[in-house]
Amino acid sequence: MPNLFDLLIVLGVAAAASAGWRLGFLTRVASWLGAGAGLLVALRALPWVVDRIEGAGALRLALTGGGVIVAGVSIGSLLGLVVGNRLRSAVSGEALNPVDRAAGAIVGGLGVLVAVWLLVPLMTNFSDVPAEQARTSRIARAIEDVFPPPPDGVQALRRVIGADQFPRVWNALHPTPDLVAPPTATGLDEEAAAAVRRSVVRVEGTACRRIQLGSGFVAAEGLVVTNAHVVAGQDDTSVVRDDGESLDATVVHFDPATDVAILRVPGLDRPALALVEGEVGDVGGVFGHPNGGDLRIAPFELARRVTATGTDIYDRDRVERDVLFVATELSPGDSGAALVDGDGEVVGLAFAIAPDTDGVAYALSTPQVVAALDAAGPDAVATDGCLH
Repeated sequence: MPNLFDLLIVLGVAAAASAGWRLGFLTRVASWLGAGAGLLVALRALPWVVDRIEGAGALRLALTGGGVIVAGVSIGSLLGLVVGNRLRSAVSGEALNPVDRAAGAIVGGLGVLVAVWLLVPLMTNFSDVPAEQARTSRIARAIEDVFPPPPDGVQALRRVIGADQFPRVWNALHPTPDLVAPPTATGLDEEAAAAVRRSVVRVEGTACRRIQLGSGFVAAEGLVVTNAHVVAGQDDTSVVRDDGESLDATVVHFDPATDVAILRVPGLDRPALALVEGEVGDVGGVFGHPNGGDLRIAPFELARRVTATGTDIYDRDRVERDVLFVATELSPGDSGAALVDGDGEVVGLAFAIAPDTDGVAYALSTPQVVAALDAAGPDAVATDGCLH
């Protein structure tokens, strides 16, 4: 069965080419340039606008972000059309020759392909039909192979619409794998689970006037492991122990590529959890704080282990990670949680959730955590910029 998104792209290219034939090269180019300028202005304004809608839900943020983009593109396109018509009249009069018409048709079709290039990363952040159509589109995949990564502003809008701060594990069009259903039990006995609880913390802080919450665990004396995206842009990071005591933390290692951060916490006084390499089929519990709430232990099964090509936490550079595919039900706030096997040992670090499929999450393998611990120094390091 033909992909519906491919069909819409073909129809869009045909319609834009037809309009370009009627308008001519100068008018069509001016219209697209105006739309592009409007888009750039909207993308630059978007973080400023969203940052001032405090407490807004995901739907309101999505509608606001979409409205800013549509307004910018529409106004820019209209202004470009007016300018283009005047330029065409001044250069060649009212008549259009076949070469001018053909060039206008080509530019019109290319404009639609550029629009697809910008749209696909947003579609893949939804669930069900939009993401499935984008990921199975042959035309969209060809565009992704030929075009460079979309501009940073588009990635900012992707976060607004998706209402998450997770890094991209895969490139935009890589399909989320089908995994086994999450298990119903962790395999941890009560004594082992109680011991792990003592070494798990909630991580919190503010960045660009927004509260960021996550999870973490003790991996060495006075050191807590979490995700880089949990503490990005913070200068007031703290951790909350199992007994409710809040302690100031200093970021001593920050890796936006792998998405690992190490926190030094004076007075932590909690035992370190052992780290071992996980194997496919391992079952255990994810010790996290979903949505910044109380500790929850979510059963998991390690389904696959692959080298995944995605982006760093800022969606700027392509990176490779050693990733564990995990069958489990996680939520925002579980980032940085320890995946603990039945023996009470850490086999992975939770860092992302599949945006379009329930019951699928991603974790970093423990060798990457060990490397981060080895790289951690005694002094504070910069946590770079905010994610929004």
